[in-house]
Amino acid sequence: MKSLKVIGIIVLILIIVILLIVCAVLIFLFFAPSVGKLPDESDKESFSSKNKLYYDGKFHNENDVTTMSSGDPYSSSRKTPKTMIASSDPSLIENPEDGDLTFTWIGHSSFLLQMGKTKILVDPVMSDRSSPVGFAGPKRFSELPWTTDELPEIDVLFVSHDHYDHLDYKTIKAIKDKVGKVIVPLGVDTILKGWGVDESKITALNWWESVTIDGITYTLTPSQHFTGRNPIKGNSTLWGGLYLSDGYHKVYYTGDGGYYDIFSRVGETLGAPDLMIAECGQYDPSWAKIHMFPEQTVQAGVDAKASWVIPVHWGTFCICNTDWDDSIIRASEASKTSGLSLATPRIGQTVDYDEIGNYTEAWWEEYA
Repeated sequence: MKSLKVIGIIVLILIIVILLIVCAVLIFLFFAPSVGKLPDESDKESFSSKNKLYYDGKFHNENDVTTMSSGDPYSSSRKTPKTMIASSDPSLIENPEDGDLTFTWIGHSSFLLQMGKTKILVDPVMSDRSSPVGFAGPKRFSELPWTTDELPEIDVLFVSHDHYDHLDYKTIKAIKDKVGKVIVPLGVDTILKGWGVDESKITALNWWESVTIDGITYTLTPSQHFTGRNPIKGNSTLWGGLYLSDGYHKVYYTGDGGYYDIFSRVGETLGAPDLMIAECGQYDPSWAKIHMFPEQTVQAGVDAKASWVIPVHWGTFCICNTDWDDSIIRASEASKTSGLSLATPRIGQTVDYDEIGNYTEAWWEEYA
C-alpha cells in the first residue's frame, strides 16, 4: 500500500509539473511581446470582406494544400558550415540617380534594395537567432554586414509574413524609428503596431493590391505558404511576395512558398522581372507544398521569364535537415541546364544591376 501511495504522489507531481509547463507555454504564446498580438474581431471582419480565401478565422492558399506532406524527411550532418561565413562590406550608391538598382544581401531572406534614391529593406532578421527567445532556436552562422545601428535610413520596409526567420521583434524595435513607410500583408500590421511602429507609416495589402510611394509601385503577390508565430493561431495573418516597379526596373521577391503557377502569372500580369529574388533553401519532402526545392526555384525563374535570379533563404540559419550549401549547389546545376541566369553574391556584397553578371562565383566552396 505504501508503495502505491508513493507512486500516486509521484504521478500527481508529474501531472502538476506538466500542467505548469503547459500554462507557462500558453502564457508566453499569448503575452510575450516577441510573439506579438493577433488580429481582433474587427480585423477578421475586414479580412473576410477583402479576401475570399479568409474563412473559418484564417487565411487559406489558392490551392488546397497541407503544411505537412507525405515523404521521407531529409537527414544531414552538415547543416552548418565548419566556420562562420564572412560578410563583405556593403557599398551603397552615395549619389543615386533615377534608374539605379542595387541589391545587398544581409543573409537568409534579409536584403536591402536601392531603387534610385529609395532604400527598401526586406524581411530584416538581424538577431543571433531566428526565434522568439534569445537562448534557443536556429543560430546565425554568417556575419552581418551591418548592425541595426549601422543600417542606413530606410525609406520603405517590407515584411513578407510573420514567421520568426522573416519578422524579428528585436530588429523591428531597433530600426522602427529610422523607417519611413512599412508595407505588409493583411494582419501583420497588428503585430507591428503592438511593437510600437507608428500606424500612420503602415500599409497592409491583400494579394494583388498595390501602393505607390515616391514613384515606386509595390504589389503584394500570392504565394503558397502559411503563417503563425503562435502555432495555436495559425494563418491569422496573410503571407506573400512583393513586386516592385519604378519605371526603369521590375523586381520580384517571391517570399516563402511552394512551387505552383503563381510565378508565370506574376510575369504575365505584372511583367517579366529584370531581377527575381527567390526562395531557395529550408526545404524537405515533408514540406513539399509550402517550400520550393532548388530545381523548382530555377523553374520559377523560368516561369516568370526573369532576366536574373538571386537565390535567398539560405546561408544564414538552419531550419531544415539538408546540407547548408545543398540548395545553392543544386540551384546552380539546374540553372546551367535551364539557361536561367543565376547571380550568387556573397553576403554583404552590393550588386549593381548593370554589372550583375560579375556576381556568379561559387564562393560557398570556400566553406565546404
